[in-house]
Amino acid sequence: MTISSQTRVAVFEQRSNDLSWKTIWNYNTGVIATKVMQERTCYISVMNQKEMPSFDALLRLAAENRNQVGLGRVTRKLTFVTKGLVNNLNSYGADITAMCSGLTTYKAYEVHGGQLNLRSCTTLDVLKVVDLNYCRGNIMA
Repeated sequence: MTISSQTRVAVFEQRSNDLSWKTIWNYNTGVIATKVMQERTCYISVMNQKEMPSFDALLRLAAENRNQVGLGRVTRKLTFVTKGLVNNLNSYGADITAMCSGLTTYKAYEVHGGQLNLRSCTTLDVLKVVDLNYCRGNIMA
Protein backbone atom coordinates (compact mmCIF):
# COMPACT_ATOMS: atom_id res chain seq x y z
CA MET A 1 0.00 0.00 0.00
CA THR A 2 1.19 3.49 -0.87
CA ILE A 3 -0.48 6.67 0.33
CA SER A 4 0.51 10.15 -0.81
CA SER A 5 -0.81 12.93 1.40
CA GLN A 6 0.39 15.49 -1.13
CA THR A 7 -1.66 14.11 -4.05
CA ARG A 8 -4.34 12.40 -1.90
CA VAL A 9 -3.85 9.16 -3.82
CA ALA A 10 -3.84 5.68 -2.29
CA VAL A 11 -2.58 2.59 -4.13
CA PHE A 12 -3.41 -0.92 -2.92
CA GLU A 13 -2.02 -4.08 -4.43
CA GLN A 14 -2.48 -7.81 -3.94
CA ARG A 15 -0.40 -10.45 -5.65
CA SER A 16 -1.38 -14.10 -5.61
CA ASN A 17 -1.67 -17.04 -7.98
CA ASP A 18 -5.47 -16.91 -7.76
CA LEU A 19 -6.14 -13.20 -8.14
CA SER A 20 -3.64 -10.35 -8.47
CA TRP A 21 -4.88 -6.79 -8.63
CA LYS A 22 -3.95 -3.17 -8.10
CA THR A 23 -6.34 -0.32 -7.34
CA ILE A 24 -5.72 3.42 -7.31
CA TRP A 25 -8.03 5.64 -5.27
CA ASN A 26 -7.61 9.29 -6.23
CA TYR A 27 -9.44 11.37 -3.64
CA ASN A 28 -8.66 14.64 -5.48
CA THR A 29 -10.30 13.61 -8.76
CA GLY A 30 -12.82 11.20 -7.23
CA VAL A 31 -11.76 8.30 -9.45
CA ILE A 32 -11.12 4.64 -8.64
CA ALA A 33 -9.12 2.63 -11.17
CA THR A 34 -8.59 -1.09 -10.71
CA LYS A 35 -6.43 -3.49 -12.71
CA VAL A 36 -7.13 -7.23 -12.52
CA MET A 37 -4.03 -8.98 -13.84
CA GLN A 38 -5.52 -12.41 -14.63
CA GLU A 39 -8.31 -10.79 -16.67
CA ARG A 40 -5.95 -8.28 -18.34
CA THR A 41 -8.58 -5.62 -17.67
CA CYS A 42 -8.95 -2.29 -15.92
CA TYR A 43 -12.09 -0.76 -14.46
CA ILE A 44 -12.50 2.98 -13.97
CA SER A 45 -15.31 4.38 -11.86
CA VAL A 46 -16.40 7.44 -9.94
CA MET A 47 -15.63 7.25 -6.23
CA ASN A 48 -18.66 7.58 -3.99
CA GLN A 49 -16.89 9.32 -1.10
CA LYS A 50 -19.88 8.74 1.19
CA GLU A 51 -19.34 4.98 0.84
CA MET A 52 -15.53 4.93 0.86
CA PRO A 53 -13.32 5.30 3.92
CA SER A 54 -12.08 8.86 4.28
CA PHE A 55 -8.58 9.58 3.01
CA ASP A 56 -7.47 10.48 6.53
CA ALA A 57 -8.67 7.10 7.87
CA LEU A 58 -6.64 5.00 5.41
CA LEU A 59 -3.41 4.85 7.45
CA ARG A 60 -5.31 3.77 10.57
CA LEU A 61 -7.25 1.13 8.62
CA ALA A 62 -4.04 -0.20 7.09
CA ALA A 63 -2.44 -0.49 10.55
CA GLU A 64 -5.50 -2.31 11.89
CA ASN A 65 -5.38 -4.68 8.93
CA ARG A 66 -1.68 -5.45 9.54
CA ASN A 67 -2.38 -6.08 13.22
CA GLN A 68 -5.55 -8.02 12.39
CA VAL A 69 -7.60 -5.72 14.61
CA GLY A 70 -11.23 -5.85 13.58
CA LEU A 71 -10.89 -9.30 12.07
CA GLY A 72 -14.34 -10.50 11.11
CA ARG A 73 -15.68 -6.98 10.75
CA VAL A 74 -18.32 -6.66 8.06
CA THR A 75 -16.83 -5.13 4.97
CA ARG A 76 -18.66 -2.58 2.89
CA LYS A 77 -19.43 -4.02 -0.52
CA LEU A 78 -19.52 -1.69 -3.50
CA THR A 79 -20.83 -3.22 -6.71
CA PHE A 80 -19.95 -1.79 -10.10
CA VAL A 81 -21.31 -2.81 -13.50
CA THR A 82 -19.32 -2.24 -16.66
CA LYS A 83 -20.88 -0.11 -19.32
CA GLY A 84 -18.69 0.61 -22.32
CA LEU A 85 -14.99 1.04 -22.90
CA VAL A 86 -12.77 3.95 -21.89
CA ASN A 87 -11.61 5.74 -25.03
CA ASN A 88 -9.09 8.19 -23.55
CA LEU A 89 -7.03 6.98 -20.59
CA ASN A 90 -4.99 10.20 -20.55
CA SER A 91 -7.93 12.10 -19.06
CA TYR A 92 -7.54 10.05 -15.83
CA GLY A 93 -3.94 11.07 -15.11
CA ALA A 94 -0.48 9.59 -15.52
CA ASP A 95 -0.73 6.88 -12.81
CA ILE A 96 -3.96 5.41 -14.18
CA THR A 97 -2.79 5.73 -17.79
CA ALA A 98 0.43 3.85 -16.96
CA MET A 99 -1.43 1.11 -15.07
CA CYS A 100 -4.17 0.51 -17.66
CA SER A 101 -2.33 1.19 -20.90
CA GLY A 102 -2.58 -1.76 -23.29
CA LEU A 103 -5.40 -3.41 -21.32
CA THR A 104 -9.12 -3.56 -22.03
CA THR A 105 -10.44 -0.74 -19.85
CA TYR A 106 -14.10 -0.50 -18.90
CA LYS A 107 -16.16 2.32 -17.44
CA ALA A 108 -17.81 0.93 -14.32
CA TYR A 109 -20.83 2.41 -12.57
CA GLU A 110 -21.89 1.77 -8.97
CA VAL A 111 -25.23 0.00 -8.61
CA HIS A 112 -27.38 -0.94 -5.62
CA GLY A 113 -29.75 -3.84 -5.12
CA GLY A 114 -29.85 -7.49 -6.10
CA GLN A 115 -30.70 -7.22 -9.78
CA LEU A 116 -27.26 -8.37 -10.97
CA ASN A 117 -25.96 -11.50 -12.60
CA LEU A 118 -23.46 -12.18 -9.82
CA ARG A 119 -21.83 -15.09 -11.64
CA SER A 120 -19.91 -12.65 -13.81
CA CYS A 121 -18.30 -10.65 -11.00
CA THR A 122 -14.80 -10.26 -9.60
CA THR A 123 -14.58 -9.26 -5.92
CA LEU A 124 -11.50 -7.60 -4.43
CA ASP A 125 -11.08 -7.23 -0.66
CA VAL A 126 -9.29 -3.96 0.14
CA LEU A 127 -7.98 -3.76 3.73
CA LYS A 128 -10.87 -5.94 4.97
CA VAL A 129 -12.87 -2.71 4.87
CA VAL A 130 -14.20 -2.39 1.31
CA ASP A 131 -15.07 -5.10 -1.19
CA LEU A 132 -14.92 -3.79 -4.73
CA ASN A 133 -17.23 -6.00 -6.77
CA TYR A 134 -16.85 -5.57 -10.56
CA CYS A 135 -19.55 -7.19 -12.70
CA ARG A 136 -19.61 -7.38 -16.45
CA GLY A 137 -22.73 -6.88 -18.45
CA ASN A 138 -25.91 -5.01 -17.84
CA ILE A 139 -28.42 -4.74 -15.05
CA MET A 140 -31.21 -7.22 -15.65
CA ALA A 141 -34.62 -5.63 -16.13
